[in-house]
Amino acid sequence: MDHRTLYRFVTDGVLQDSEMPARAETFLTVGLPLFLLAWPCCGAGCGDGGPAGSQTSVEHGARDDFVPPPLDDHRQTVSAVLGELEFTETVQRPVDVAVVESGRIRFRVTSNSRTPQVLSGLESLSFLDKDERFEAFRAGLNLEHIYSGHRDVRNRFSPRKHAYLVCRERDGHSVFLVRPATQSPWSVEHATRLAVSPPDAIDIDFRCRFRDVSAVGVREYVTFFWANYMRELRDAAVHFRGVSEQGGDEEWIRAESMKGWDVGTYRAAAAPALEFDADHNMALNLRSFEWPRITRPVLYSRSANDMVLILMFDRLRTDVDEIRFSHFPPAVDFQYVIHEVKKDRRYGFRARLIWRPWTSREDCLQAWHSWNRDPGSTDGL
Repeated sequence: MDHRTLYRFVTDGVLQDSEMPARAETFLTVGLPLFLLAWPCCGAGCGDGGPAGSQTSVEHGARDDFVPPPLDDHRQTVSAVLGELEFTETVQRPVDVAVVESGRIRFRVTSNSRTPQVLSGLESLSFLDKDERFEAFRAGLNLEHIYSGHRDVRNRFSPRKHAYLVCRERDGHSVFLVRPATQSPWSVEHATRLAVSPPDAIDIDFRCRFRDVSAVGVREYVTFFWANYMRELRDAAVHFRGVSEQGGDEEWIRAESMKGWDVGTYRAAAAPALEFDADHNMALNLRSFEWPRITRPVLYSRSANDMVLILMFDRLRTDVDEIRFSHFPPAVDFQYVIHEVKKDRRYGFRARLIWRPWTSREDCLQAWHSWNRDPGSTDGL
């Protein structure tokens, strides 16, 4: 794969399956930082659909021709979206970048205004220790893909395009990332609130609503995919509580994908595999390992300088939605799957991201137990 081909994939999502490198090592020969940053999404976005069912594609084509209407009043638009999603916070005027610092955490949130050179989400997350600053990401919480169970040009990289507005809360240490439905080829409005929780955590509140579900298709599910591109890993694996086989005891799972570009996703113990079209253009993100499986919605990843990233969620699997973990080193990714998507119904989840020095895996689990979450929606068994 030459650098021009890879750049086309990163920016437009038009890389063909035959152009995909067979192993990560091939990619690592591409030395430019942008390509290193985008490698996991390349792995997470290119693959052969496989024999997963009949072809029921909503739309075929090489490029997305969606052109959103201009936004006349950004501030009014943001307020309207937040109100529709039942956020009560008052926000300031949209900006390209917002910085929040509290306790030992400092994070920098950016819009889509500089994509793909700078990806939206957490441009920076650092832990302060005296005069030292330990950085977690090359880019974090980047909403990279939204995709259905059908082949569709919108499946690849659509959230990286068009208006994605950043607003600081007027009274408080939080920032919103807001997308109006008119700016999404999926006709989905969504907002993410990132609120600092001293001394070392960010609380995440994601909410969305589809204003039109015609693109979802007969499989009736939609998946949101977030990428966390870690700066430097101490251990390439992710760790979570799970079971390694049917009927097995819950234990700590050290999960490290050894399947190259074929699969990198783990699902809840009771969750079935997702069905998708045989010609799907995002099949790698839809495939999941049969085993091991997740039993608790919390994972950790160890980084350089003896730091740890802990991600926890208020649910693992419900009748409506589920969380899945994806792992394409050095990315620590996750997916939010909504089943039987209904027009104008509000969906969402809460999560907490912790970035701090490593102590023990029991400490990671205790952090999840101590977090104020909905206790009725975390069962993965």
